[in-house]
Amino acid sequence: MTAGLRDAKRAAVSRRLARTAFEQVRERGLGEVTVDDIVTEAVVSRRTFSNYYVCKEAAVAAVVVHSVESALAEWDPPEYVDVLDLTRDLVEHQLRSGSLRLLTEVATLASENPQLVPFVREAQWQVWSAVGDKILEAVPAPDSADVETVRLVVGALFGLVSAGLSSTGVRDGNAARLLHASVQRGLARLERGLGRPG
Repeated sequence: MTAGLRDAKRAAVSRRLARTAFEQVRERGLGEVTVDDIVTEAVVSRRTFSNYYVCKEAAVAAVVVHSVESALAEWDPPEYVDVLDLTRDLVEHQLRSGSLRLLTEVATLASENPQLVPFVREAQWQVWSAVGDKILEAVPAPDSADVETVRLVVGALFGLVSAGLSSTGVRDGNAARLLHASVQRGLARLERGLGRPG
């Protein structure tokens, strides 16, 4: 088996375990789901699960990382204008892909199950780090000012989204729309702060 095929297989197993864990916890509750339940439905061994995740909470939180990474891989950035335009386009893409909705669902699970919180926070950080890297990749020949602007914008939005997710407690579609609106307002403020007309 080639390295590329092996990596693709590992990624597929990781995504399947995370998706299974998330769906079971969402349907039955964290306390009602065991690792054995997850591996039985995912048709892997408990040892295989342990190769990917330290616990069911880590698997549940990882569903967000996998969703965002998939959406990032599919994102076709617009012709470069500036970091804020790239960020706005990427946020819209994440909304269309369902990643923002999934992020709010996992945050709601964490608000109901405090033991999920550290794993969800780590997943959020991984997501924002990947988002920043992807935006920077879309900037042609980035200089130090571009790197600083990406860090500023992504850092500000990370704080805004993290605070919004901490207060999210609804399971319907409104949570993702509210989060999206908050991000749009944050981007408008950043535009004014960075000297762009708002």
